[in-house]
Amino acid sequence: MTNTFLMLIRQMTARDVDRVYEIACRSLDEYYTKEVFYFLIDGWPSGQLVAVNMIGNIMGFISGARLTRDKTTVSLLAVDDMYRGVGAGSGLLREFGLRTSMDGKQHIQLEVRSTNADVISFYRKRGFVVTEYIKGFYNNGGDAVRMVCSVRANS
Repeated sequence: MTNTFLMLIRQMTARDVDRVYEIACRSLDEYYTKEVFYFLIDGWPSGQLVAVNMIGNIMGFISGARLTRDKTTVSLLAVDDMYRGVGAGSGLLREFGLRTSMDGKQHIQLEVRSTNADVISFYRKRGFVVTEYIKGFYNNGGDAVRMVCSVRANS
């Protein structure tokens, strides 16, 4: 049985940063400051998205950046625990793929902890493939895998 949830994916604004920061602090195991989100919004506004439920609560977010002439990167993606499994992460990633395509890019890249099998599986199901193993990528010395997806495969 698949859970479906009515939601809207929209561009993140500076007013969203407090809630997005809260979700990041609870969901991600690296430390980020609020300034990171303002920096990303300034760098590529249309690459910063939030999933909002029908009463206006932010369920999750995705933040990305332009990486090269033909590639964007997912810098951060997180969904609040209470909204996991209802399609928010998939919806955010799908819309990010559309924004990547509209920006003239063909690929999305991201890094994931090499030990996080659930997240690696999430991305694999959405067309991402592991392209590289990166030793000591994270602040605590943890290793990562780099994954890449063609925008067409992600859409």
